[in-house]
Amino acid sequence: MNVLVGECVMNSRNKSENSPRGYHDIGGEAAGAIPRTELPWLHWEKQTEAIRNLLGDGTRRIVSLDEMRRGFESFGAEKYKVLSFYRRRLDAMIDVLIEKRVITHEELDAAISEKRAVWSKAARREAPQ
Repeated sequence: MNVLVGECVMNSRNKSENSPRGYHDIGGEAAGAIPRTELPWLHWEKQTEAIRNLLGDGTRRIVSLDEMRRGFESFGAEKYKVLSFYRRRLDAMIDVLIEKRVITHEELDAAISEKRAVWSKAARREAPQ
């Protein structure tokens, strides 16, 4: 069933026939069978989800789910398709935190460098001699 709303015709799936779908809007498209295998979370995925929950909880409200969605829906088709679900969440969260000036690119880069140095040192200690 089509309904006229303003100047747009809305179809029964509540989609405007005058506006294109976003690259992230895949609902209703043929995509094959849905995998039924439960995959274990990787450690970094758990950390990403925990941080997201802390940043968006009722006390802090630093990053909302809507801001996260806006973030990963604005990546562009190529970046969106290449990144995993949790990597999209992580990148969107970082973008929102930088946009809100909670962190800076420089602070993030310094923290990443610091952790890489720690991990590199640990890897050298654990490597067989």
